[in-house]
Amino acid sequence: MKIATDRFTRLPLVHPTADAAKAAKLSSHDVRAAFALSGNTLHAQFRVALFYRPNTLPDLKGQGPHWGLWEGDVVELFLRVGDSHYFEFQVSPLGQDFELKVIEPRTNVDREFRSGMLARTEHRAWAGEWDTAMEIDLTRLGWQGDRSTISGNAFAILGKDQPRLHYGLFLPPQEKPDFHLPEHFKKLPGIG
Repeated sequence: MKIATDRFTRLPLVHPTADAAKAAKLSSHDVRAAFALSGNTLHAQFRVALFYRPNTLPDLKGQGPHWGLWEGDVVELFLRVGDSHYFEFQVSPLGQDFELKVIEPRTNVDREFRSGMLARTEHRAWAGEWDTAMEIDLTRLGWQGDRSTISGNAFAILGKDQPRLHYGLFLPPQEKPDFHLPEHFKKLPGIG
């Protein structure tokens, strides 16, 4: 399913935020996400335009999950269906993926979790742009069909040099980047 261009929401830069000169340099960077629900399938699409060669990790080969994928450029979706645990999904410009069930942030995770997520990436290396589409069967996450129980957040980690660039759909500016903040999960645009 392709989501219409006018449904994409820009993800703001949440870290680093203090350096005005760097912020001016970043004005050409653009990270956007859009979401749609079709039956039991959540569709998430990301568009990343950075106008530099993405930071990729080509040595991570084979079927995921690829631990450490976040050391390169990634887009991420954190998703909760209900009030308990949440799920983390990541995809790189090379189409590598990572997924995790988070029971308690940073302390209790299910490393064996597999949702059967489908991810497709189109990488236009000559332009420094890439698009990623994720399809996630929400019933594999325990969803019972009530749209009001779906919440989450969308992110991107980009760049090679420190500090790396961290974007978040529903996060305030941060001194130290942290995406594992379920208190900031909200209804995803387009899911209603």
